[in-house]
Amino acid sequence: MNKEIIATFLPQRTFLLQGNEKAYESLLASYLIDEPMTQSLMVPRFTMDHANMVVELAREATGENRTLVIYFSVFTPDAAHVLLKTLEEPDLQTTIILMTTYPYVVPKTIRSRVMLVHTTQENVEVNILSRSAALSYIKEQFGTEAEDDASQRRAKGVLFLDSLELAVRTMPAKSRYIYEAKSMLFTANLPTKFVLEYAVTMVL
Repeated sequence: MNKEIIATFLPQRTFLLQGNEKAYESLLASYLIDEPMTQSLMVPRFTMDHANMVVELAREATGENRTLVIYFSVFTPDAAHVLLKTLEEPDLQTTIILMTTYPYVVPKTIRSRVMLVHTTQENVEVNILSRSAALSYIKEQFGTEAEDDASQRRAKGVLFLDSLELAVRTMPAKSRYIYEAKSMLFTANLPTKFVLEYAVTMVL
């Protein structure tokens, strides 16, 4: 991953990226090479204190473009409340990049104010042509869940749902089922295979 991914969407200034720690380090390195005004933060829980720190950094008048890169696993509701205005009206010299393995557990108030970006390296290569093709893929990839790590299954499930969403992009009314399935992967104690089959059945 590199900063060209972000540059594609500028002048958008606030982003939410799906990626792991390796992707975070790669992105950070690509910014540090050319832009010394880059600041970073890696925390397991992004709390109100972290959010206040980001707000203060974003307010500082440096006279130069700078980038804040934050990697986290959990984004707390209190932190979301603090950060809303900064994400709504970012300084034109400041780019804020939030990164997590599971972007769909970030509060909706935050997701609605940032651009969600998936890296090409993480895309699932599945051509969803029909319900039967999609269900066959799910059975093949998620049929033996006990053999895989649960977090990896969920992350892979989200990427499959992204592919499904792309396949039905001309039918926006069906997107709500995909969003619901993404939420279920992290909030309901259900097998990944079941959630994905539910989504396919509802949209295809």
